[in-house]
Amino acid sequence: MSRWYDKRPKLGKNLDKFKGMKQEIREPILNGIIDLVKHSQPSLMTIEKAFEFRLNCSRLRWYEHDPHCWFVFNVLERANISTLESVEELLESVEELLPSRMCA
Repeated sequence: MSRWYDKRPKLGKNLDKFKGMKQEIREPILNGIIDLVKHSQPSLMTIEKAFEFRLNCSRLRWYEHDPHCWFVFNVLERANISTLESVEELLESVEELLPSRMCA
């Protein structure tokens, strides 16, 4: 099955890393993404927009088990190209700073 972020290989590769990442490493990165989106596309950060986000409780994807990940993935799915490019740059820069033992 194709995922929305498979169209952007660099983004997809970095988002997939969240799956096995320790929470104490993942949370600050997710917060950085949220801050970036707040500045570039604040309309995605509204309560009204959040009601549009998909959540199928009977068949959760790995990122839907963590509310923070769920929120970021849903926001990014609706983000414009410019915002996605900024997130790609952020994730690339963060990757260089991550310790080698980032996974759980």
